[in-house]
Amino acid sequence: MVLAVLSLAMAAVLVANSFGIFTPDTKPEIFLAPARTAARFASSWLDTPNLGAPNYNVGVVPVAALFSIFDAAGIPTWVIMRLWRFALLLIAAWGARLVLRELMRDSADGRGAQVASVAAAVAYAANPYVVVGGATTPTMLPYALLPWLVVSWLRGFRAPSWRWAAAAALVLTGMSGLNAGVVAVLQLVVLVPVVVHACLVEGHRFRSVAWLVVRTGLIFVVLSAYWLVPAISALAVGESIAGVTESVGAINMANSFPEVLRGLGMWTLYGSGGDGWFEPGHVSYVLAPLIVILSFGGPVVAALGVRLTRSPARLFGAVSVLTGALVMVGTFPHLNQSPWGRLVNVAIEDVPGLIAFRTTNKAGAILELGMAVLIGLGAMGVAARVKAWWAKSLSLLGAVAVVAASVFPAMTGDLYTVPMNVPRYWTQASDLVNSRGADSRVLMVPGTGLPSYSWGYSGPDEIGPSLFRRPFVFRSASPSGGTYASNLLSGVDTRLQQGTLPQGTVSALAGYLGVGDVVGRYDVTDGGSIGERVESNLDSDPGLTAPAGFGPQDAAHGASNAATVRAVAGGVPTTSATARSASGTLIVDGAGTSFPNLQAAGLLEGQPGLLLAGALDSTQLQEALRDEGRVVLTDSNSRREASNTDPVRSGPLLTATQDPTSTRALFETSEQTVAIVRGNARLTTSGRGLLFGPHATGQVTQAFDGDRTTGWQFGNFGTGVGNSVLVRFNTPRPASPITLAPMQGGVNRITTARVTATVSGRQVVKDVTFTEWNTFPVQVDLGAGTVSAVKILVTGVAGDGGGAVGFSEITIPGVSVRKVDVLPHTLMSRLGDAAKVAGVDPSDVPVDVVLRRSVGDANGLSTEEHRLEREFTLDQERSFSPSGTVRLAGGVLDSRIDELAGGQGTVVADSSSRVFNNPSQRASMAFDDVGGEPDRETAWVPNEPVVGEWLTLKFPERRLSSFTITQAATGAHVTRALVSVNDGEPFEATLVSGTSRVQLPEAVDATRVRILLTARAGDGFVRFEDVGLPRVAPPTELPDRCAVIGTVDGKPLRADIGASLQDLLDGRPVPFRACDSTLRLAEGRHDVGSVADFAIDDLRLASAEETPSENLRPRVEVLKHASASMDLRITGNCSPCLVSSGQAFDPGWTAAAGGRDLGKPLVVDGFAAGWRVNAAPGDVIHITFGPARAALAAWLISAAALLACLGLLVVGVRRPTVTARAGSRVDARDDEVKETLP
Repeated sequence: MVLAVLSLAMAAVLVANSFGIFTPDTKPEIFLAPARTAARFASSWLDTPNLGAPNYNVGVVPVAALFSIFDAAGIPTWVIMRLWRFALLLIAAWGARLVLRELMRDSADGRGAQVASVAAAVAYAANPYVVVGGATTPTMLPYALLPWLVVSWLRGFRAPSWRWAAAAALVLTGMSGLNAGVVAVLQLVVLVPVVVHACLVEGHRFRSVAWLVVRTGLIFVVLSAYWLVPAISALAVGESIAGVTESVGAINMANSFPEVLRGLGMWTLYGSGGDGWFEPGHVSYVLAPLIVILSFGGPVVAALGVRLTRSPARLFGAVSVLTGALVMVGTFPHLNQSPWGRLVNVAIEDVPGLIAFRTTNKAGAILELGMAVLIGLGAMGVAARVKAWWAKSLSLLGAVAVVAASVFPAMTGDLYTVPMNVPRYWTQASDLVNSRGADSRVLMVPGTGLPSYSWGYSGPDEIGPSLFRRPFVFRSASPSGGTYASNLLSGVDTRLQQGTLPQGTVSALAGYLGVGDVVGRYDVTDGGSIGERVESNLDSDPGLTAPAGFGPQDAAHGASNAATVRAVAGGVPTTSATARSASGTLIVDGAGTSFPNLQAAGLLEGQPGLLLAGALDSTQLQEALRDEGRVVLTDSNSRREASNTDPVRSGPLLTATQDPTSTRALFETSEQTVAIVRGNARLTTSGRGLLFGPHATGQVTQAFDGDRTTGWQFGNFGTGVGNSVLVRFNTPRPASPITLAPMQGGVNRITTARVTATVSGRQVVKDVTFTEWNTFPVQVDLGAGTVSAVKILVTGVAGDGGGAVGFSEITIPGVSVRKVDVLPHTLMSRLGDAAKVAGVDPSDVPVDVVLRRSVGDANGLSTEEHRLEREFTLDQERSFSPSGTVRLAGGVLDSRIDELAGGQGTVVADSSSRVFNNPSQRASMAFDDVGGEPDRETAWVPNEPVVGEWLTLKFPERRLSSFTITQAATGAHVTRALVSVNDGEPFEATLVSGTSRVQLPEAVDATRVRILLTARAGDGFVRFEDVGLPRVAPPTELPDRCAVIGTVDGKPLRADIGASLQDLLDGRPVPFRACDSTLRLAEGRHDVGSVADFAIDDLRLASAEETPSENLRPRVEVLKHASASMDLRITGNCSPCLVSSGQAFDPGWTAAAGGRDLGKPLVVDGFAAGWRVNAAPGDVIHITFGPARAALAAWLISAAALLACLGLLVVGVRRPTVTARAGSRVDARDDEVKETLP
């Protein structure tokens, strides 16, 4: 009766929390689309959501199939979830009660045993672990069944038989293979307390015990073959995902012994981000003192269970707690590991496959079961000793308080952390998408790190699989699909989010991926203006139809609707499987990230085949050249650190000797674009650098590039002190003063530094103090002698913000340092021999060079590369036609911009900065006029923080006694400035909003005025709309249409920019073509360099060799299409052609035509498994994922094993009773054991 009442109370709490709201505790599609999910996950290959990947999660199927029954009955999704959680907790509680009764044996009857049973059941079903660490289905299901596994083994040890082994195996199998069965396998640690109890307490022989466990394992393996076989074949995928998600150190940051003993320690409870705590509803376990104290009540009562009773169950409970705690603690403390922690760390990091077990907190069921047993004993001991009514009442109240504190979030309505009531506009959008025919893909943009929606849902799984019946793809920051697929998607999505994706790229990508609909998803948290940027690109895409909008605009981050749907123009493809002509295939020396660059270069017109050179063996390369393939050299396969949480974030380009922790670069180092630092000095940095990377900007070489708008950055969050750079000269140089220009523009700044130089063999140390102004560098005199090395060490910083500090320029006379991106040259070294074997003249092979500067956002404000600096190699002399896009460099002088605009006057204006490096906000905008009157529509707008910035004007000599400064009438304005005339002693001027008059101390014949800003007020940007000094003359003649925008091998690259001059002056990138139509380059290495005035964004050196004629696209009829197999009938134009499975490349894919094996797959279309095929009309191509055959056999074996086990349990013949061996400590009553089912 007590347990029944408590069960009803538990059900009420589960239902009352987030009443009516769906709160998934695992993949949402398991609840929202269970039948479709079960069918999809039954395959060994998943076509959703990452362009396909081997399926290590087949264990989803039984759970999803179960939910599909309730879904078919019309039960609301949120109710299904509550019923599931209630059933699991009820099974868990009942199982814990049975475990205690089995362990107590001879004292299992009576009032004390009843108290113990109730206490154990409550303790196992209501503790912090089931609220936090065990609150997901993959963890809760094994948690609920663990007691039943223990009961099966305990009874089986007493009456050894295949029946009990089968019973235990069925329970273990029931824990499912969710998440590759990691949690289920981890529960086998419970064997330690079970075997200890069986051998030491019940006196069973170890051999007998071990044999039953082995039989259990054998049956379990056969029963679980349906998920074990595909999980093993997908081991590499699982390891790659684990390797780029949470680190062992992060996971083990809080699982100390005290925390795991109270059922906590799961890292997500203690983590926080920009939006606050990861689990805000559960932080009472950490922040509420009373809850923290009461949560230790369970361990205290468990200790009483050991102290107050002599039950044989004590040993099992104690060993379970100790074993579970040891496993849960893992490597804690990770930075100062114990011997046990080091052992665990080595096992996880070095033993293949064990990284999947890095979240050791998932062993909590073992600890909690032991704790429940001891709590039951403790309750029994206390009940036997408490006689007075008031003492019983206090004990009961204390127990209630401990239970309430243990599940406190459930008492406050915060039990569930992930609400997911999908808005109606998403179901409307999915209805439209699902109404279209065929099996074409659905592409959702933009990509994301962790899906987080403004309407509440946040989790690792996107909503697409829950909504769309067709295959679904989106770009995830974590590469959960194939490496080629991840690389391709990241290349397109990153630039889409940055606002720099070339027009038509999304529809071009859709053609290669087999996408029929593009869905814009904008109702996310912290999206900024992402909706506006993405929709602008999609609206301009000629290959997409007009959008259908769904949902409100206020949640769309600049888009017109929260969700949009566009069909791909030209008809919906039947499936993602397709074929392309092999003739004219692009042989890309790079990676899929080159896709936008290829589109911008016009190379994707007609959707030619795409082959990655690094993935081609010699024979495949020869065939591609024989098919008139076109070679494209790119800098796309860049060796850099990648972020696994932020889809647009990456680190700087690395050298060949630097190993990234996580990267999207493909192939070996020799096939990657790497960084090399050229010059006459070597740079070595030390210190903490920039925390919480990766960070693409702020590399030390940017302090030596002569550009004041770039710099070496470090020391965010107050870690600036101790950072240093050591400059070692290749050859000693005469000592001369060095100049240090710190970046003082933010809240934080460098106050002091120490310069240590090796001068003529002796150490020269100079301490330097900096002002808070950004524009005042400091010169350091090193004295006389010869310098071989200089070290600059930051010794002091100021400011309370989290921003970085750094140096914009470190100038050492005569020192030149230049970072260059070097393209791989492996393909060029292979090309000649491969062409000859293929019977092709190497000079007839078209070779293009396509280069792209890492620009960052569309405005170029967050760029890694402020200049395009490249090296590439050619196999022989070749001719090219240069073209691309270019913009004004961020560091170009204001006066130089005036010259480029055609100004030739004698009045010259310059400034220290312009906001966002925008050319239209330059100094001369404060000295222009319209019809003889000051132009107030334009202005000089200095960069933040304004104080310390300056404005200068040089003009023909004139008498000057005063002048005016006009600022914006409202908003931010400068309040004080220092004015210097003819570089004389400055005097202070007080300024106001609007117009101020600056009175000189005396009239002078002036030729130069300098205004240094020293104080400001108000919010926003300061605008100097007019300064009453001589006017900067407007352009009097058209500028030269041909300007030097860069260099090739040190020679000027002249480009025609005249037609786009105004766009250039407005700060936008503009297209260009070289003024000299042909660029002839010799065999060997070539260098693309930059100039001070311009920054090339894209450079294409188009081959002058004759291109092949247009080829007809093969015609294909899809006969059958499933996730792991497809049949295509060729109906024409396939001699030869490239047949694509449309699924991410995996070596397990196979293909055959007319019974002939087509061999190992190629990487086609930049991501997919495919084959070069010569086929006649009517030939059928059979494509299959190889492991699918073994997976199907595994399903059949598991089904047969299940039937056999059920038959053994239900109709099996009873084995003879087992008599305990002589001398056994088993009670005589146990000589005969009824073989009842657990």
